[in-house]
Amino acid sequence: MKKISRKAFIVGGVTAAATGACLCTKTGRATIFGVGDTPPIASDAYDIAEDKSIRIHLDRVPELAFDGGSIKILDTAIDDSLIIVRIAENDYVASSIKCTHRGVEVEYQAQDKCFKCASLGGSTFKTSGEKIHGFAKSPLKTYPVSTEGDTLVVRLS
Repeated sequence: MKKISRKAFIVGGVTAAATGACLCTKTGRATIFGVGDTPPIASDAYDIAEDKSIRIHLDRVPELAFDGGSIKILDTAIDDSLIIVRIAENDYVASSIKCTHRGVEVEYQAQDKCFKCASLGGSTFKTSGEKIHGFAKSPLKTYPVSTEGDTLVVRLS
């Protein structure tokens, strides 16, 4: 029987674990870093008002020009990171992007019209935030949205 050094054993184990983690999700990043594939919104495509509501200029967000499109807003000026989804024409949803299980980003699954945690064994949520299944113990926080012409308004308070 061939002997293996301690260093080779440790390096091999770490490599195998990292490879396994990378195969756990569509990108692998989510399991390790908590980040999904939802594209971030351009910084010039939204404004944050004094009342902390977010005004998204839809003409500057091509990802929301079609049903099933989604973007994320990660901004230190607001208390929560968001995922914004166009469910159908003139029907948008805003939710916390953080899964309530481990804080990994959720992603919108257009074919099932639900949010799914991007991590291994990820929890699934209705667009209302209600948990469908998975390890999460609580629903996703959702926020009211309205449209004013070509502007989508997300109320965080």
